[in-house]
Amino acid sequence: MKYLVIGLGNFGKTLAQTLTDNGHEVIGVDIENRDVEQIKDRIAFAYIMDATDPIALRSLPLAEIDCAVVAIGRSMDHSLRAVAALKQLKVENIYARALDSVHKSILEAMNISKIFIPESYAAKLFATKFADNIVEELL
Repeated sequence: MKYLVIGLGNFGKTLAQTLTDNGHEVIGVDIENRDVEQIKDRIAFAYIMDATDPIALRSLPLAEIDCAVVAIGRSMDHSLRAVAALKQLKVENIYARALDSVHKSILEAMNISKIFIPESYAAKLFATKFADNIVEELL
């Protein structure tokens, strides 16, 4: 499968690398040169780009993408604008990271049904493993 990962911070970078390690093709996008430089040799394509700009996103092979993941974790505004740009360009399969419950409700109002809050998932997983005394497996 082909994935577009927008936002290559800690979460997005790990997601992109893991997808690549599992045999998928990944296009990574971030506005920060530093984040793109850290991953460019580990994924198929990495671009320094403002993903909130539909004109910039048009330069990507969006018709070939099976799934777009908006993994932006620093700015709710940038996340929402990137999601809006993808929707404007008729990208169908969008997963979006929410920073909190307000962000999640806005994404839901935008008809995004595939919303995740990685910190909540990680905390629940960690708590379960912690209670089972097998935290070392997670580290």
